[in-house]
Amino acid sequence: MNFYKVKFLKNGQAQSRAYTYKSSLELIPGDKVELPGGSHGVVLDESVDMAWVESYGEEKLKEIVKKVEVEE
Repeated sequence: MNFYKVKFLKNGQAQSRAYTYKSSLELIPGDKVELPGGSHGVVLDESVDMAWVESYGEEKLKEIVKKVEVEE
């Protein structure tokens, strides 16, 4: 399982603070993803604190639904 920092997208722009999500996908910073509930986010180039993940509980983290292909 991989862990990523993600910011929600609003009108195509990253908003607010970063949240930690888990995923079996191999993602890179800048990838757009669909999150639980149908919202979208962008993967950040920010490291995830694994000590925090262990103390919080991996099973409590929400999982990225899928990578969104961006049309040019």
